[in-house]
Amino acid sequence: MKDIIFRGALPVLVFYLLVFLSPGAVTGAAVHHELYVRLQPETHTLFGVDHITLKPAVNGNPLTLRLSPRASISAVTVNGTAAAHQFLEGRLTVPMMPGNGGHVRVSVRYSAVFDDPFPETPVNTENPGYGVTGIVGPQGAFLLAGAGWYPRSRAESFRFDITVDAPENVIAVTAGRSGVTKTQDGRTRSFWRVDRATEGLSLSAGPYIVTEAASNGIQVATYFFPETQPLSKRYIAATARYLQLYEGLFGPYPFEKFAVVENFFPTGYGFPSYTVMGGTVLRLPFIVNVSLGHEIAHSWWGNGVKIDNTAGNWAEGLTTYVADHLFKERESAEAARRLRLQWLRNYAVLVAPEMDFPLSQFTARVDPATRVIGYEKSAMVFHMLRKILGEAVFWGALKDLYSEKRFQYASWEDFRAVFERRAGKGPCCTLEGFFSQWILKKGAPNLTLENVSREPAGTAWRVSGQVRQSAPAFDMPVMLQIETGAGPVQRTLSLHDLNMDFSILVPGKPSAVRLDPDADVFRRLHPKEIPPTINALKGAEAVTVVIADGAGKPGMDTARMLVRAFGLSRIEIIQEKDLHKTETGSRHRVFIGFPRNRNLIPAPPAPLRITPEGAAVGDRRYREPADTFFGVLADPRSPERVVAVLTPVHPELGPLAARKAAHYGKYSYLVFRQGKNAEKGTWPVTESPLEVRWESRPDDG
Repeated sequence: MKDIIFRGALPVLVFYLLVFLSPGAVTGAAVHHELYVRLQPETHTLFGVDHITLKPAVNGNPLTLRLSPRASISAVTVNGTAAAHQFLEGRLTVPMMPGNGGHVRVSVRYSAVFDDPFPETPVNTENPGYGVTGIVGPQGAFLLAGAGWYPRSRAESFRFDITVDAPENVIAVTAGRSGVTKTQDGRTRSFWRVDRATEGLSLSAGPYIVTEAASNGIQVATYFFPETQPLSKRYIAATARYLQLYEGLFGPYPFEKFAVVENFFPTGYGFPSYTVMGGTVLRLPFIVNVSLGHEIAHSWWGNGVKIDNTAGNWAEGLTTYVADHLFKERESAEAARRLRLQWLRNYAVLVAPEMDFPLSQFTARVDPATRVIGYEKSAMVFHMLRKILGEAVFWGALKDLYSEKRFQYASWEDFRAVFERRAGKGPCCTLEGFFSQWILKKGAPNLTLENVSREPAGTAWRVSGQVRQSAPAFDMPVMLQIETGAGPVQRTLSLHDLNMDFSILVPGKPSAVRLDPDADVFRRLHPKEIPPTINALKGAEAVTVVIADGAGKPGMDTARMLVRAFGLSRIEIIQEKDLHKTETGSRHRVFIGFPRNRNLIPAPPAPLRITPEGAAVGDRRYREPADTFFGVLADPRSPERVVAVLTPVHPELGPLAARKAAHYGKYSYLVFRQGKNAEKGTWPVTESPLEVRWESRPDDG
């Protein structure tokens, strides 16, 4: 490693786990890792030599390192002399002598096979890692820190010099700064230096084409496979825009570079100084406009400021708010409102009360419920804080926290402290109750408007009524909007108890009253506020899948794919002729193919029409063999259940539509043509317990 030449800050790929695999005690502070690995794809093997320089503890406790349980250790030396050691269940223990102030060099030679199966075409994508931690193969290498591909200690104050020896033209990327890449004798060597401590390094390698550019002193790059390379310029330009945006909002970018790196199977991670995405993900047209910004925001939140996971992972909610929500907000206020309303619908549909948990217990997403709580409820908490504190305090506090905690751990309690300090002193700015209610407790309020009336009051009108919430009562401000002939009137109500009376004078005759019209409060929606959507089936426990008469084997194949894609467990698959024998009204129904008994499918709202031959949306007809309709309708037998139908059933396109439908959870219906989405929509909501309307009469003024 003495001949490494570093060219400054170049793009990197770092596979960084939010949940740190604790590597055990270390006898002293590690100073430096000089790590060499050789990848042998044909046998899925990694050969490694790690020279660790450390300052031993005075008491001489043994050195404990974590390494993959798959590893075989061929030699361990201390200062060049063979050392006794023990390796058991991934824990390597090396006896040490008491330190006398000098440094000790511990060398570990090892090999390990990494051959986790990976999904080239994943069916269910709720877990972004798919359980994969380590692969070395012909497609490339994917080694998360948790795979144990190098010896890890608990110490963080160390530097790395890394050499990765791979087959010719296979470039390796990891954290830090890139040195020169050398190809000789049919092998390519990639050199990396890590000067800043990380919580575990990860590694990727593949036949990358590297494209680089500079943006305001930051190196921006893509590591793409040849077929994805045409997208490189677009990703580099978008990355530069996001970096400029977030530097203005939060402060200087914390790393030397940012890289967008392609993986050989679908993933989506945002880690220190890079994001890694599968090629199929990168080629989706919306990724560069939304998801890329989300992952870049993690450079500030989650990687620049690290997560104290013992008190809950706040980073996913904050990045969702300052990326996904901020982008919608810049599009229009209505677009942002629709996104917040969708988050509330997701919570109502995907998080049953018995599955709920506090944000203080969220660490990572593994299913729809954890995603909704950890990403969307958390984002709503930041939104409510912003509404309470105002623009200057909210964005200023985030700048303060980033400045104070960069490369340190932060907890929800740190956020509370910095928001309070920015807001100033006094009862109005004490946030202990807010954070206790929304972070430490689970659940959300259920709100309704009741006994609302209007009456003349001189030249004005008086609107009176009650706001009720389910127990336990939440303490929160909520907006009440009254539509009048003279324009809308808004008042903020401070809810504390289960019932609150209001009486408001307005200048014109009222026509409607709405509570929380902009979906600014995190709450559990009433069933009337939730149109039937595909999300109703995700992870649902009680589902009957009915194979329509005539669907045959393609129908069964489609049904099995749908069960896998939607993560269904407690299901039954039956034939239409057996429906009356086993199925009851307590289960969702999914029909694969249009049933012979047409009355089993409720009529959809206009302008949609469905028949055994296909579907029509207005004047657009979809009745070709390559057209597939999938829709979810309210079950007339039970307001809490849905009836879904996929029709017609095609041997290849049926299973494809069933797999893809799971990715469109917020919609009520979909039409696929040749496997590509051609139509999508959501049924309108026509009534709500948070809205009261008075019918207009000819004499209304």
